[in-house]
Amino acid sequence: MQYLKVLKNKKITVLGLGVTGLGIVRFLLSHQIIPKVVDSRAVPPGADWLADNAPECEAVFGPLAEAGLSYAEMVIISPGIALYESSVAHAIAQGVEVIGDIELFARLNTTPVVAVTGSNGKSTVVSLATEVCKAAGLKVGLGGNIGTSVLALLDESHDVYVLELSSFQLETTESLVCRSAMILNITEDHMDRYPNFAGYCAAKQRIYKHVEQLVFNADDENTFSDRTQGISVSVDSGDYRVLTDNDTAYFSAHGEVLLPVNSLRVVGRHNQFNALAVMALLAPFNLPIESFKHAFKSFKGLEHRCQLVAEFQGVRYFNDSKATNVGATVAALESLAREQGKILLILGGDAKGADLKPLIVPLQRYCKAIFCFGQDGEQFLALHEQAFLVDSLDAAVQQASALSCNGDSVLLAPACASIDMYANYMVRGEAFCNLVAELKG
Repeated sequence: MQYLKVLKNKKITVLGLGVTGLGIVRFLLSHQIIPKVVDSRAVPPGADWLADNAPECEAVFGPLAEAGLSYAEMVIISPGIALYESSVAHAIAQGVEVIGDIELFARLNTTPVVAVTGSNGKSTVVSLATEVCKAAGLKVGLGGNIGTSVLALLDESHDVYVLELSSFQLETTESLVCRSAMILNITEDHMDRYPNFAGYCAAKQRIYKHVEQLVFNADDENTFSDRTQGISVSVDSGDYRVLTDNDTAYFSAHGEVLLPVNSLRVVGRHNQFNALAVMALLAPFNLPIESFKHAFKSFKGLEHRCQLVAEFQGVRYFNDSKATNVGATVAALESLAREQGKILLILGGDAKGADLKPLIVPLQRYCKAIFCFGQDGEQFLALHEQAFLVDSLDAAVQQASALSCNGDSVLLAPACASIDMYANYMVRGEAFCNLVAELKG
């Protein structure tokens, strides 16, 4: 990690003292680099830790205009802070280099990287890819927007890093070299952060800057790249696809049958796509097919992602609280395609300025009724003839249960962020699970 010598001679400011910022500070201190720490909050979450463990760090908490960002040589910024924030933009205009922790990782790393971004499905794909690598006997580090801080990963020896990357993280990433990388899909999200959809797509596309094997979604042109020829993934058409032979469906690569689809424990078309994506991403490593077979059979999926919570009185209850945007909700509905006309869907929260029109056809096709709550709940009412506005998730669950009958499914897939009512999507999902458990008595 020769670049550490360069860092030791720079005036570095860490901007943001949340989970990411605290990880950056800890990493720098572990290498005898003392940064200045800045946060716009008067008492950020890591303030006590900093005071107790790193009193030598100058800390400036409060308005960023008073933080003197322009006097730094390098600002390492947390992904939640936009580059267009006035004090940050001014520092950039003054010649200050502004990077994120992923970029710092990239400048230090020499181990192969598999990187994944997209609006939906990132966590499932990187988690399944990690399990395949482990089954093959590789020492794998999972990090980025999931798992361990990427900088903490550098403290141990690994054979491969599997990284989940958000658009926010990619905004400040220039140097990341990837053995393979994929944009799974792009649908409208974070429109409160970007000037338009094209800006959001451009941030995602940065993952392809330095990639050996580019993987894209054959069904989503927003994932295509003109940088280099890539490998396509699609359940129905692509280099990696599902083929049927003698009434048995198989995962295949370039026309060659690899594994039966029923070797994958989790169900749904979206999970078949995820499995194909994992196969394409890991192709450069030439892993034994048995590694995929073992991981596919043992992988149970992730909590809050189309998770079957309970089934009673003939009704199934699914928690997909992670569906925080329109595209994720559409995917959830399509994954339960056999439930056509039998889904009672719970929607609402903070829609983040997204266009809701792509929901109209799926809601009409799959939903028996919708129940809308939260800050932007009213915006969904016009999308379905059987739409009900309720004042809480509790009321939504109660009413959906009351209207359900044998063979129906109640699905929480809100198409919104949770921050208007809950700390995060996990808390919202756990609340749903608890409410369902109360129904069972």
